Amino acid sequence: MNLLGTPSGRFPEVSRGQPAPATRVIEEEPKWRHKPALSNADAQSKVIPTRWRAFQKHALKVRAESAEDSHVIGIALRRIDIQLSFCGRVVQDGVLMPGMSVVNAPGLVIDGLLRGPTDVLHLHIPNEIIAECGRYMESRGTAELPSGPSSARDPAIERLGMALLEADEFGSAFGSLYADSISIAIVTRLLDTARKRNHSERPKASGLAKWRLKRALDYIDGNLGEAVSLADLASATGLTRMHFAAQFRGATGLRPHDYLLRRRIERAQTMLRYSNNSILDVALQVGFQTQAHFTSTFRRFVGEPPNAWRRAQNIGP
Repeated sequence: MNLLGTPSGRFPEVSRGQPAPATRVIEEEPKWRHKPALSNADAQSKVIPTRWRAFQKHALKVRAESAEDSHVIGIALRRIDIQLSFCGRVVQDGVLMPGMSVVNAPGLVIDGLLRGPTDVLHLHIPNEIIAECGRYMESRGTAELPSGPSSARDPAIERLGMALLEADEFGSAFGSLYADSISIAIVTRLLDTARKRNHSERPKASGLAKWRLKRALDYIDGNLGEAVSLADLASATGLTRMHFAAQFRGATGLRPHDYLLRRRIERAQTMLRYSNNSILDVALQVGFQTQAHFTSTFRRFVGEPPNAWRRAQNIGP
């Protein structure tokens, strides 16, 4: 398959702003890094692949704000000369080769200066899918999906990206399943690459000093019913967020957010056992905003939903 998508190696012309047919699996982006809205019930758990192609002769400035509910993985399908900034910080200034990727976390303002023709595949991947892949690979010590550009071309990512472009050939129903499968393969490849890089390049983080760890744990236990951010915990221990997160994991073996969730579920178990509060009341009192999120998290840590666990304790409904 020709990397540029045509026998001649030239890009087909695409009129900006014209929506792709509804039956397409991979939509052409009317705006750079645009995430189409889905109306179907599983929209929040579906990977959405899109493609941006621009053929201008002069530099083109573009801007986008990534959604809060998903990561975006961009895969270069040709040589691209670009300056890329996340929230005003330049993360890439130069050439991206085919097979190089750029990952951005949710909720970022992204500015791009495209210095020539551009062909990039964007995968809008719900946070829950990223988290699920990370949990599945946790036994291998996989790092979180890092935000920023890859350091080198990855032939496997390039092949997977090109394979994903074939999704439309299968039709909308099977093509969507095919796209999801290829997208998951891309996520796991990037997670595994991050794991190997972290293992070889980063020294093992030292644990928090005992007094700092006590402050962090006390802060968590004292605020289980409130919103607790990484910045809050870092401030309580007098460290930057980056240093706190690394040292907390070194001391506990858990990421701060995972420890917070575990303590919330432990507190919820105590309330379920010794109070008559409803499941919703318990969820709210331990810091969850919805019963659905509480139930899914409880099941992940305990192995069964809260109602079933409560009944098993022989304490009534």
